[in-house]
Amino acid sequence: MLDITKFRAMFPEFSNVSNELLPFLFDQATDYLNNSDFSLVDDVIKRERLLYLLMAHLAYVRYGDVNGNGGSGMVGRISSASEGSVSVSSDIGPVEFRYAWYTQSPYGMDYWQATKVYRMANYYPGC
Repeated sequence: MLDITKFRAMFPEFSNVSNELLPFLFDQATDYLNNSDFSLVDDVIKRERLLYLLMAHLAYVRYGDVNGNGGSGMVGRISSASEGSVSVSSDIGPVEFRYAWYTQSPYGMDYWQATKVYRMANYYPGC
């Protein structure tokens, strides 16, 4: 369940994103991380924190923060830029494709790192 006050306290840099947009970002975050009793993240406090990181990532990529960071909509790292007639290009670079999208913001990278334990295989010998 989305707690807008808690999200705002955790990420004050997104005061430029309206309260009306936050439920949509939360809903989209649940597309990436199941928010039901069947979630791999069974600790609801940890799951909430991860969902808020995803919301912050989505907000950063789409709208940017109050400091003017993010919000370009460009995917990938900037690989070249020029000034006359303005030209910018980007590429995924040396990052593996499966997590390239998360590298677009510090929040996405935090999420990716925090969820690595859920992407590891479990081996149960003798089963």
